[in-house]
Amino acid sequence: MRKALQTEWWLLVLVGVVALGWCMAQGKLTAEDWGYPTTYLEPVYADFIGWCRGPMAVAAGEYVPYAWNPGVAVDDLLTGLFGVLVWLFGLFPGWNLGVLVGHLAASVTFFRVARRGFGIATPWAFVGGLAFGLAPYQFAQQPHHINCQYIWHLPFFPLVWKWIATGTDLRFGSRRFWQAAAIGFVTGLQNPYFSNVFCQLVLVCGAVRAWQVQAWPALKPAVLVVATVMLAFLVSTGDTIAHRFWPLPAVAAAGSGGSPLVAEREYKWMDIYGLKLVDLFIPPVTHHSKELALFGRNHRAASILSDEEGSGYLGLLGIGCLLFLVGVAVRAMVEGRAEDVPLEAWWGLWIVVMFTTGGLNAIIAAFTGFTLFRTAIRYSVVLLLLALLYVGQRLTAWQVSASERLTTGLVRGVTVAATLLGSALVLWDQLPRTPTAEQRAAIAEAVDSDRAFVAAMEAALPLAADGSKPMVFQLPVLGGPGRPKIPSSHHVRPYLYSHNLHYSSGAGGDALRWQREVERQLFRGAQRGDQQQATVLYEANVRQAIAMLRQRGFAAIYVNRAGYDDRAAGLEAMLRQLGLTGIIESDRGDLLCVPLE
Repeated sequence: MRKALQTEWWLLVLVGVVALGWCMAQGKLTAEDWGYPTTYLEPVYADFIGWCRGPMAVAAGEYVPYAWNPGVAVDDLLTGLFGVLVWLFGLFPGWNLGVLVGHLAASVTFFRVARRGFGIATPWAFVGGLAFGLAPYQFAQQPHHINCQYIWHLPFFPLVWKWIATGTDLRFGSRRFWQAAAIGFVTGLQNPYFSNVFCQLVLVCGAVRAWQVQAWPALKPAVLVVATVMLAFLVSTGDTIAHRFWPLPAVAAAGSGGSPLVAEREYKWMDIYGLKLVDLFIPPVTHHSKELALFGRNHRAASILSDEEGSGYLGLLGIGCLLFLVGVAVRAMVEGRAEDVPLEAWWGLWIVVMFTTGGLNAIIAAFTGFTLFRTAIRYSVVLLLLALLYVGQRLTAWQVSASERLTTGLVRGVTVAATLLGSALVLWDQLPRTPTAEQRAAIAEAVDSDRAFVAAMEAALPLAADGSKPMVFQLPVLGGPGRPKIPSSHHVRPYLYSHNLHYSSGAGGDALRWQREVERQLFRGAQRGDQQQATVLYEANVRQAIAMLRQRGFAAIYVNRAGYDDRAAGLEAMLRQLGLTGIIESDRGDLLCVPLE
């Protein structure tokens, strides 16, 4: 009982250290800080604003996770969680809390699995939980890729792989089977990237086990576990698949029924974002050490292949653990002791062979065109997990053997010192440098400007007599990846602060084609300008475009100046010339709203 209580205290301290470390790294130490995101308009993190749309819709009651939704939705679990947090605390405080929960969950599950699943001693489970919970990978994926950042379920993967590889009883209906099935189902509800690697190694372990015992029925548990993953995946995507082939009339009318099941991915990204071993050793540009940060910056400037914002770095502790694992495996092979090669080494080898740039993942894509899992650098965090678990087991074995040869005080002293040093190394090495006051002020300025702009829009565009929301036509018309100077997700910005407006972005099919026709009509025959010379538009064409908008019931035009070379100066001048003078402009001068009445 006393030992169990001590373990809980270790876990409580772990949660506190991870939470405080994240708050310090992201500059979230006051209530005012929590009211703003950690990024906003930076192009590399543009997906953040697009991601905000889902939880905002959940909080507003406009989107119900796992309901009959036509869009591609494999992240309903996270969308629902973040939606609840946004509903409770507001958009950015709720989002920040959701990101922090991802770190805490990862550290807690690592600690629990290390202790109970692998028998790792508490101090080493603590350090491993700290390193995994504050993995550089997680910081690189937030706040724009929360579905990739949430890795809390990954520590369960090696458990299932070990059970299958060692022939643990996984007969249908056994306790272990239901545990493995539950892990598979939870995995299938989340990011398909990790479902992919989980299923691959489940099948590989099952096939190897069947070959070892010369009995193919030994493969059944692996197949059943993969089936639970697929079942969960269908729960998340069944509506998408159904709408793809049998769209409801309203969905078909909106042009969404024929949307692809997955986003299109170009083959080149298999090379650019593939798993590259060198990236495991390259520190991020936000490292506390100026020398290491400069080294990382110089490497990225010289390399033509990306590591997705520094997500490949394992941290110094992780690098040390990985090298130790590799050394043990190589020594065993050289000495002819293949049976002594750790399972973690074999699993890691599969990940490297499969997902390295130019590896099997790329070969399959080259011959089949299946390029969905093109950002294989994300599997670096699985290598980190395996290395931490293996070294934790070895340190635990050392601790047990040392206790038989050395005094209890000496072993305890060495353990405490190693725990403190390892924890200090993780905090110094893996926590990014805190954003400067200037960086935080720039984010706050942009957010406050957008919020005030939308408030002015809503004041100028009251609800219709029947209570319907005024419709706002957004320019430029964006679909797919957007434009070089304006990501498509940036049209979501006004939605984040709106209550009574309905926006045109997000349409597909005929609706999107009609929007593009309106934009072409606005600029038909125009003499293009640049930032020094405004575009000259034809009055008759602009009048006709406005008539098209009014006929469809649009109450205003919203313009993001970044979408035009002349920053929409010519369009603004023509609209004023036509008597539309009630123009609303954001404090930063980057957004316009032109009421059509």
